[in-house]
Amino acid sequence: MATTPGAPAEQRDHEAARERIEALRGEIHAHDYRYYIEAQPVIGDSQYDALMQELRALEERFPDLVSPDSPTQRVAGTPAEAFPVVEHREPMLSLSNVFNRDELLAWRQRMARLLERDELRYVCEPKIDGLAISLIYEGGRFVRGATRGDGMRGEEITANLRTIRSIPLVLNADPATLPAAFEVRGEIYMSKGEFARLNAERAAAGDQLYMNPRNTAAGSLRQLDPQKTAARRLDLFAYQLGWVEGERPLDAHHDAIRWLRELGFPTNPHTEAFERIEDVAAFCEAWVDRRDALDYDIDGVVVKVDDFAAQRALGVVGREPRWATAWKFPAEQAVTRLREIQVSVGRTGVLTPFAALEPVFVGGVTVSMATLHNADHLRELDIRAGDYVIVQRAGDVIPQVVGPVLARREDGLVPFEMPSHCPVCGTEVAKDPEEAAYYCPNRTCPVKVARQIEHFASRGAMDLEGFGEERSAMLVERGFVSSVADLYRLPDRRADLLEVDKIGEKTLDTLFAGLERSKQQPLHRLLIALGIRHVGGETARALARHFGSMPALRAATVEEIEAVDGVGPIVAEAVRAHLDDPAYAAVIDDLASLGLRMDEEIAARGGVLDGLSIVVTGSLERWSRNQVEDLIKSLGGKVSGAVSKKTSFVVAGNGGGSKRDKAETLGVEILDQSAFVARLAELGWADQT
Repeated sequence: MATTPGAPAEQRDHEAARERIEALRGEIHAHDYRYYIEAQPVIGDSQYDALMQELRALEERFPDLVSPDSPTQRVAGTPAEAFPVVEHREPMLSLSNVFNRDELLAWRQRMARLLERDELRYVCEPKIDGLAISLIYEGGRFVRGATRGDGMRGEEITANLRTIRSIPLVLNADPATLPAAFEVRGEIYMSKGEFARLNAERAAAGDQLYMNPRNTAAGSLRQLDPQKTAARRLDLFAYQLGWVEGERPLDAHHDAIRWLRELGFPTNPHTEAFERIEDVAAFCEAWVDRRDALDYDIDGVVVKVDDFAAQRALGVVGREPRWATAWKFPAEQAVTRLREIQVSVGRTGVLTPFAALEPVFVGGVTVSMATLHNADHLRELDIRAGDYVIVQRAGDVIPQVVGPVLARREDGLVPFEMPSHCPVCGTEVAKDPEEAAYYCPNRTCPVKVARQIEHFASRGAMDLEGFGEERSAMLVERGFVSSVADLYRLPDRRADLLEVDKIGEKTLDTLFAGLERSKQQPLHRLLIALGIRHVGGETARALARHFGSMPALRAATVEEIEAVDGVGPIVAEAVRAHLDDPAYAAVIDDLASLGLRMDEEIAARGGVLDGLSIVVTGSLERWSRNQVEDLIKSLGGKVSGAVSKKTSFVVAGNGGGSKRDKAETLGVEILDQSAFVARLAELGWADQT
């Protein structure tokens, strides 16, 4: 609103500043669009900087006119102490892989069979080797952003994402024309040019060089101080419209990408749509040779079904959408010298040989270490220290030595022999007669104990933050812990721990609070944490539900353990052997005396879903699919992966694909999430969430 002629000078100045600030923001926003979206800037860097300086000066003079979406506010606030965890409203799924034309055609045939039609349209785009992120917009403004995390939960990194200039803070549209809220998914990456610039600076300063653009981008994005993120010029490609509040504004992925670009999101200019799968295959094959011409790393091509209705019909299998796949590029190989064959010691004491290499750039990273699998594999390939070897790496796969280049083998190189004594503690090595493994039998071997602590503290086990590789090794080396039970005695050593470098009062408070919380983890988590051979998550849940408590499990015979659904004789023998071992039994007794929970939340037998076979499909809103399946199992039900006449009912979220169709064909009852909760209530379940 304009000021009146007789208004005080101060008011006139304020109004003039407001109008100029709005004009500057609009002009800067337009230049950002021309630079990041159209790649056609119309002013130079110095002119752009002058506009920013003028805006910043006005906002400093009139702080009440500063708004969160101003271009000057991309870096604001103080460093965070930690990133809060957020649950994704819809899971951020992973992709299935194909590696050649035949596998792509087989993927297409599966979809055509499920949809019962041949006519499909596809969208292809280079698969950026970066980090997937979720961006939430409300009223046309960026309000929250998070990492992909495990697909279900990620870290909220809004402040850091705001520093990335290619992420629009305000969308290029009237908010009234947009959905009230929606999600955009994209890939954060670091260009090869920016990576080279950073490494040149570090080389000049005598600092260690970064390994590759992807890992550098990941580290930059997870800096607790947004200023540090801003100093590294990260970029974004938006690749998908996620959930939408209300009706989706478009019917196809290709249209959604075009719409996102119009709103101000950078989208990959090499995205193309095709009607024929043969053209898709040719597009993918062409990029194998073209990728080096790009200023960013790609490790394949993403292929998607264009039509949103077809995507919903196809649904999800496991944690992968049926309607999309990634054509992964062939493994990249290089030749380098194997300087030395070294041996590492794992959590169970198994000795694993690995290659110390002369650094070589392969698969997008500089590799100096690679796996050699085991001693039998080494002997079979006759790999020797000093050989020139072929190193292979594909995507995020651990680098491996494929074999020696025998034509370049020098005289005098000797075959490798496994050490007769543990390289860490010096104990004589034992050999498993039934397997290729050599192992250290010393229960107190420092590396074994440290690795056991890492496993015990891991997210799928006791979920203890702060006990990674470095800290676990330190605690063992300095005598603070000699078993996992000693972790719960650390609060008694507070004064001693404070003398350790990099451990302060706040860190200890956090560690000790986590230890106290972990005492209430249910039995199946403890079974996973104990590292019993052959016992993973599903087996641990089955044992915990069946027996209900640690004392009951410890009293069970091999035959009784084997009778548990999903547990075979090998697993049963391994569980019984672990529980009978005096050293492990002492640790369990120790943990019980320290107050750790030794029972499961709800024993499966006699639960309200006892005897029912239930299938879960589609995308659910209130819970993740894993949470629903855990709830069903905890109430005595059996979760099945396929619909049959024996299926009691299907819990179906959005989509559902072939499982929903099969249920309808067989006349099996289908419950949405609300109906499922109502059914549980009818059966006597009390909703406490």
